[in-house]
Amino acid sequence: MVLEPLRPAKGGFLRPFGCGWFIREFLLGHGPNGSPGIDPDVGAPQADICYRYKTALIKATAMDKATRREEKQARREKRAISPEE
Repeated sequence: MVLEPLRPAKGGFLRPFGCGWFIREFLLGHGPNGSPGIDPDVGAPQADICYRYKTALIKATAMDKATRREEKQARREKRAISPEE
């Protein structure tokens, strides 16, 4: 019987920002990671906070994956990457 260690592959757990930080900034009305700003005196329902957090997390993860894919392809083709692209 072969035992394999139970751990993710390199870069397996990506968290571009923390949940607590996001909630704090969101409730302060700063609109973190592209989420809309709210009135801090009024607040927001828990469902809205959860939805905005998950949406921001999905967008950040997608952007990171696209960047990694572009870097990998550029390395394979031996070309430079311009930040404007």
